Amino acid sequence: MNGVLNYLKTKGYDVDTSYYTYIKKWINIWKGKAEWLKIKTIDGTDYPMYTLNIAKRSCEDLASMVTSEPFTIKASKNDNILQEDLKEAKILENLPKMIEIIGYTGTVGSVARIVNAELDGEGENATLKRGKNTKIRNIIVKADQIIPLTIENGEVINCAFVSKVRKKVNGKVKDLEYMELHELQEKGYQITNKYFDENGAEIQIEGVLETYNTLSHKPLFNLRKLEKENPIDNNNNLGLALYGGANDQLIITDLTYNNFGMDFKLGQKLLLINKKLTKIVTEDYTDENGELKQRQKVLYPSDIQKQQFMDITDGIMGNPNENPYVYEYNPDLRVGDNKEGIQFALNTYSFEIGFGTDFYNFDNGKVYTNTMSVITSRKDLVDNMNKIRKSINEFLRGICQSLLLCEKMLGDASIDENQEIEVAEVDGFMQDDETERSKLQQDYSMGAITLKRYLMKTYKMTEKEALKEIADRKEEDGISNISLEEQTTEE
Repeated sequence: MNGVLNYLKTKGYDVDTSYYTYIKKWINIWKGKAEWLKIKTIDGTDYPMYTLNIAKRSCEDLASMVTSEPFTIKASKNDNILQEDLKEAKILENLPKMIEIIGYTGTVGSVARIVNAELDGEGENATLKRGKNTKIRNIIVKADQIIPLTIENGEVINCAFVSKVRKKVNGKVKDLEYMELHELQEKGYQITNKYFDENGAEIQIEGVLETYNTLSHKPLFNLRKLEKENPIDNNNNLGLALYGGANDQLIITDLTYNNFGMDFKLGQKLLLINKKLTKIVTEDYTDENGELKQRQKVLYPSDIQKQQFMDITDGIMGNPNENPYVYEYNPDLRVGDNKEGIQFALNTYSFEIGFGTDFYNFDNGKVYTNTMSVITSRKDLVDNMNKIRKSINEFLRGICQSLLLCEKMLGDASIDENQEIEVAEVDGFMQDDETERSKLQQDYSMGAITLKRYLMKTYKMTEKEALKEIADRKEEDGISNISLEEQTTEE
């Protein structure tokens, strides 16, 4: 990133990159490559721990819960155009991916981009116009690709986005670093495109527009992070990963699961053999630096069974009449204790990330998500998911306005990129049991729903069960009975 950072410094931006080390660690954890999993034995042999990789699972669950109810989006003026752009840019299709990225990097960026457009004007006065193959795209960027440059009242005003690309340079395809810089100026956002080689030198790419102005104060980028405070200093206004504050809890989940796996791995029968039955020889070997060295090797009575043998000193076994020279050792597996340990670790982790203590269940060697009835009984989880859902609604509004701005930049002057975008609030989304019951009771008291509907929703009855309950109540009250065969559709 040296080329990008050096260029930004010439523009007056001195970027602190220390926070990106945290983001790199979070991404590695999400990939199942956490640093604590890399263990070596005494002789330097790699010995990776078993892992539940619960970090990735929790980010997937976050995306699943937030998108469990569909999103309905409508523009106040140019809805037909917006719906086409949303479909073409695959916004709702890619939304679960974007939410998962928020989970494991803390921040996600969305950049509306016009491709294959034609240029109108030159230099900083250049604008774009629609060509034959012009399309509007939406680029998803992770936190390690986002460089906030100017921040006002917690909002990123100027920002750079960095990615790795392959471009043809002087007839050869090369790996380059691409930077897209968005800077707010008096007449609107100025977009600058730059390419740098591995040495940080700027590379000119034929056919790429170096700079243009959107003529709007509405940015083409939108950023979203988890709705929680970031305690890490110099965070560049970037977010904290879902598990960013649960490092210890993550380690414990892997430690307990590794212990479970090792009990099975080491639980095989061992044959202990007196050292008098073995032979020590010297062998040559090449170390990791390529140097030829020597080491001692133990030869056992049988090469076929040597993996089952371990040698012990003479004095330990004593008299062979009391302790034979070879005997068996059969360790216990401790399955129950290990399962309890893993469940405790999962409960601690899920609580720390805001999912509640009973979100995950470890059974039959796998991690399961508890039923929706258990999940919605956790008011803290429900409140947290509702807060994130509202944040994503705001994120979608910004994306929609950026797409409409692209349409305006391509020549449709009638479009107002700041027009109202309605993202419908979902009635009852992730509603906890107590709140839902209270609302249903109020609706029934007001006559908004029938008794049948109230019983079915409140007590999870089938239609037949609800009708039978109504019939029993009427019979007790001395009112005429009703037929259980009645299949009313009354709502």
